[in-house]
Amino acid sequence: MNNQQGKTAFLSYQEALAFLYKAIDYEKLISYQYNASTFSLDRMEKLLAYIGNPHKGLPCIHITGTKGKGSTAIMLSTVMERAGLRTGLFTSPHFVDLKERIQINHQKISETGFAGIMHEMQPYIQHLQETAPSASPTFFEILTAISMVYFKRNLTEMAVLEVGLGGRLDSTNVVVPLVSIITNVGFDHTAILGNTLSSIAYEKAGIIKQGVPVVSGIEAAEALSVVERTCREKNAPLYLLGRDIWVEEVKQLEKDGARGMICRIKTWRCAYDNLYLPLVGIHQAKNCALVLGALEILRERAHLTISHDTVREALASLHCPARIEVVAKNPLIILDFAHTVDSMRFLKKALIENFKFRKLILVLGFSQDKDLDNILKEIVKEADSIIVTRSKNPRAAPPEDVSQRIEKLCGKHAETVNDVQDAVNTAKQTASREDMICITGSAYVAGEARQALGIS
Repeated sequence: MNNQQGKTAFLSYQEALAFLYKAIDYEKLISYQYNASTFSLDRMEKLLAYIGNPHKGLPCIHITGTKGKGSTAIMLSTVMERAGLRTGLFTSPHFVDLKERIQINHQKISETGFAGIMHEMQPYIQHLQETAPSASPTFFEILTAISMVYFKRNLTEMAVLEVGLGGRLDSTNVVVPLVSIITNVGFDHTAILGNTLSSIAYEKAGIIKQGVPVVSGIEAAEALSVVERTCREKNAPLYLLGRDIWVEEVKQLEKDGARGMICRIKTWRCAYDNLYLPLVGIHQAKNCALVLGALEILRERAHLTISHDTVREALASLHCPARIEVVAKNPLIILDFAHTVDSMRFLKKALIENFKFRKLILVLGFSQDKDLDNILKEIVKEADSIIVTRSKNPRAAPPEDVSQRIEKLCGKHAETVNDVQDAVNTAKQTASREDMICITGSAYVAGEARQALGIS
């Protein structure tokens, strides 16, 4: 199985994708067993061994958490790139193009690069699909392996890896990073990760490695105790937001027509005054604080030399798609993927505190496995008009179900539109120049909305 056995290379990226999509894709399943056989690190290790163990010795930062891990990953990779490092970024899900998930210096993996690596793995994967399906790598495992091969072969000096689900059993958890980051922990994927903060924190804490420093923004005592205990067991130094790193001041402002904030963030080593972030919401300042904490560790351990000016310049240039992103004006159109109770609460607070509008028109679409009633409670009362839609993902919640929930929760009527593009067009036809359209829910809805709005 260690050669191509006469197989020809994929003729196109589309052929490579077609082969990838034959693998089981838990991102499209509504329910499944979450255990060490369904999510097998052994299966991942064998795939990586076949392709040359690209994860071994890969300099990386590993990030998990319920909310904020994607923004944190983007911030870190932006700073690393500005510092002159060849920087890999692996995130999920994607909005429009699968290649968004694997980037070096903000450039997506090429179609030929993707197809070439897929071709090398094809004999191994196909053999397992035909002879031992349960041992065959999943969609996400294959993507993770492609990213690691791509980063290693392209001489990536630092890779920033975002966990797909949980942490303990996630396919990215084969690495030994220089720093681990656990953003705040809340309720999400409760049917899979557990319905208590301690059980969810246990899964997130699964990324903690022996002696590897951890930076965390966990706030709830129940979750924090789990992470603290794991760090003690693994002899992993723990740096906490609110104890070792502080967000001391946040001022919202508008700069060159764009909204952002000026922050003062202090670490155990130094303070960053007048730090500009072109983002909205104090939660993003907290994510930034975790980034600064990780950078301090990399400095202290001589993995990185980076000036404060470089950090400032990088953060000022940030672009985090679909994170309270203003994509149009008159009417104002905001794109966000608030898919947890906490993230919807952050979104509502940010909209009220940072924007002026006459009416709020919501376009909502969620996955079925979310805590829909509690998510909806956070936002629907603020809306003057509500349109419920669904993405093309099979896990999408039926708009009629979401609409009925809204009526029960607050007595408001929500229009149902079964296609995201039609829902966006309906909202635009409804809105006046002084109104706000906020499109939120799943990442899949955000991605289809980007296409509907003609945003690359």
